[in-house]
Amino acid sequence: MQKENEPLEGEAQPETLDAALAAMSRAERRLREAIEVLPQGVVFLDEDGRYLLWNRKYEEIYCRSADLLEPGARLADTLRVGIERGDYPEAIGREEEWLRQRLRLIDEPAARHEQRLADGRCILIDERKTEDGGSIGLRVDITELKRQEESFRRLFDRNPLAMLVHDPETGKILKANASACRLFGFTPPEMDGLDTRRVFSGEEWPAAARMLEGDTPAGDACWQMVKRGGEAVEANVSTHVSVLDERQVTIASIFDVTERRRIERRMEHMARHDELTGLANRSHCRERLRDRVGSASPAETVTLSLIDLDNFKTVNDTYGHHFGDALLTDAARRMRELVPPGALLCRIGGDEFAVIFSGSSRTHAELVSKAIVARLCEPFHIHGNTLHIGATVGIAAAPFDSSDPETLMRYADLALYAAKAERRGSCRSFEVAMDEAAQAKSRLETDLRKAVQEGELEVYYQPLLNLETGAVECCEALLRWNHAERGQVSPEVFVPLAEELGLIDKLGRFVLQTACREATRWPEQIRVSVNVSPVQFRNGNLLSTVINALANSGLDAGRLELEITEAVLMEQGPRPAAIIRNLRAFGIGISLDDFGTGYSSLSYLLNYPFTKIKIDKSFILNLHEEASSRAVIRAVIGLGRSLGLAVAAEGIESDVEREYLRSEGCTQGQGFLFGRPQPGSMLEFAGMSSRKT
Repeated sequence: MQKENEPLEGEAQPETLDAALAAMSRAERRLREAIEVLPQGVVFLDEDGRYLLWNRKYEEIYCRSADLLEPGARLADTLRVGIERGDYPEAIGREEEWLRQRLRLIDEPAARHEQRLADGRCILIDERKTEDGGSIGLRVDITELKRQEESFRRLFDRNPLAMLVHDPETGKILKANASACRLFGFTPPEMDGLDTRRVFSGEEWPAAARMLEGDTPAGDACWQMVKRGGEAVEANVSTHVSVLDERQVTIASIFDVTERRRIERRMEHMARHDELTGLANRSHCRERLRDRVGSASPAETVTLSLIDLDNFKTVNDTYGHHFGDALLTDAARRMRELVPPGALLCRIGGDEFAVIFSGSSRTHAELVSKAIVARLCEPFHIHGNTLHIGATVGIAAAPFDSSDPETLMRYADLALYAAKAERRGSCRSFEVAMDEAAQAKSRLETDLRKAVQEGELEVYYQPLLNLETGAVECCEALLRWNHAERGQVSPEVFVPLAEELGLIDKLGRFVLQTACREATRWPEQIRVSVNVSPVQFRNGNLLSTVINALANSGLDAGRLELEITEAVLMEQGPRPAAIIRNLRAFGIGISLDDFGTGYSSLSYLLNYPFTKIKIDKSFILNLHEEASSRAVIRAVIGLGRSLGLAVAAEGIESDVEREYLRSEGCTQGQGFLFGRPQPGSMLEFAGMSSRKT
């Protein structure tokens, strides 16, 4: 029998109930604490859609309707009141929307949708069904995210840069902007869902696919892409992996660089090729030579032929650059026809070409080079004119001559130089003696520069005597170089070298100043003669140099005589004639040296104000053996007498020669018979006529 006040079976005892309630209270408190720290809005609803629990973030999101939030209130009622008060846009926030989501929860464990608030904010709602029929809802303010998405969408759609959204799973284009559609020639509906490989060239698709599918790091690459109709587009493609609608996608930005790459290739071609002829240029030639020599096997021959066009400068000067360019183009065409496959024809200078033969024997290269010479000797027909040039070739081969590309180029150049010096229109192969001569010349150049800089050159004097009286009338100033190791270096060696090195002006001033200064110490009736180089005439400052030398020394202009050769008179233009006439106007004597060895000496005598002619020593040396030499001497002496010019003979070494020249009426004589060149300090004018050597 149940006792009074005894709890019924199954009924919780008071202390047990209190403990349970306390536990529930603690659990609820802990739940509240937990949801309060969440960054999302959280709400718990029962099976009837009534509020059970929510956090502060939920209240902040629905701040305009926060006064309606209380336990037991129906969510539908708060929505209705909120709509009536304008808390929600009626089109989006009406109760039916919530009801539809609730119905979805009957069949599905979760539902998601977006809600737009009256103040413009956008809320992402994520509903999860609970076991008792209620729900847990998450609210996330995605306003900024939606703004960014909208900005990206506008940027994507309106971007002048072509852009694609690629789905790595399907390999299809999910979306393409208008620029991409225009670039590839598809309409927007055609681009959506298009297989991505249709916009990449076949051979480049595998590499592009790896980037688009995320198998390689996203970044920039240049691809060949295909326009509708098969036209190729070169494009820089930049990829970026992103998430769209909860799936990973690749966004590809495409910049059309077809024209830029065409220009780059053109510029690259121009950097390696001659613009006029289209042949490889010097830089390309050196690069190819390095590659061929460097990769050649020990048994393989690499031959370099340097081809120099003969007489091209004459054509350029006579007809102009327009003709010269046409001639170069035609010459290049002729050579290209003769160069075998595998060889490279280059234009490495104005009128200089090169052929690199690889895989051919040296003999074959020489035969081709000779064929080129023969072909270029044939007439050229340029703009209605028939022109004749020629070619000279220097050849060097690896590994026979050298296996160093730069040395091989230098050896071929030495062979070309030797061929031109020997006979134009010929082919010469490199020989070791050529390099030895070049090295010797280089050392001589160094020594000459040092000698000029340190004043090691001296001026010697050789007398010219009156053949009738035996009196010294003039002394010729001659430059001498006594090298510490080489001994006496011949002027025939170092004077042309000084002209080549651009030192002749400095040496000419030195000789003039020294000779004029020295002559002031001689008897007044003795003149001084100084040789003048054609280069000094060409440089245009000879007149001022002579006047300065006379002014600084105080020598009377009438005691100075300048000796020039026919080479001076062959210079084109009025400058030589003007300089000679100006010098003569100052009273300076002008002597034509080496008379009889040129082609037009007689005409020069008639056109220039000479005061003396010097018979070249070659006629004096053959005086006893050749009657023709005596005839020339007699004719020159007679010509000088007729024109009122003094006549001097060089190279007199015997009394017989002196007597013959005197008997023929020659005015002056010079040679070892009267004295060798010597320093001014050793000159003795008395008794010079009897000095023998």
